[in-house]
Amino acid sequence: MFCTLMVSCGSKETNTKENMAETEEIQEIDGIRISDKSLIDKEHKNVLIISGSPRKGGNSDLLCDQFAKGAEEAGGNVEKIFLADYNIKYFEEEDEQRVGERRNEAEDDAPALMDKLVKADIVVLASPAYYLNVTGQMKVFIDRTYSHLSELKNKEFYYIVTSADNTDQSADRTIDGFRRFVMCLPNSVERGSIKGTGLGRKGAVEDSKFMEEAYELGKTI
Repeated sequence: MFCTLMVSCGSKETNTKENMAETEEIQEIDGIRISDKSLIDKEHKNVLIISGSPRKGGNSDLLCDQFAKGAEEAGGNVEKIFLADYNIKYFEEEDEQRVGERRNEAEDDAPALMDKLVKADIVVLASPAYYLNVTGQMKVFIDRTYSHLSELKNKEFYYIVTSADNTDQSADRTIDGFRRFVMCLPNSVERGSIKGTGLGRKGAVEDSKFMEEAYELGKTI
């Protein structure tokens, strides 16, 4: 419902004078637009990190902090939100009508979070892998973007996923969950990801290579 009513998943806006030069920087694989370099010509980009872990200070949450450190050093205006701190209700029948001028009518914390998302240039989506997918907190947040879907355009995305598995399988499937959302947003571009594997215990990431990888990835904004 979400994509079919508002936009076609994977659809692209018609090239304009502003984005014609960008096409050479983008690769497209299976409908996913990917770029190693930022296409946003802005000195101080607004970076929103969305931590979907149920554990504050958990492995994916700690990697968010490392990414934030690198992004701040690169000149980004960084804000991290921990979804479990907010009252975000499930998508309900009434939310289907809360679009356009009515998009901020909901009485939970979703409208304020959507405002932050709309203003962001770069969005980091972070979650531990739960049953080969994102956490419930993250999925509810994604569903609630419906009210602002047409405003979520021209953004760049990074993904941070952690898993107890020692292989990439769980992390890859979880990233696929993020991609199915991002593909529905006009002119979205994927910039990079961290797949923290073998991290079952809370805090296990602190002694891993993934901390430095997340920091370095943050510097690429």
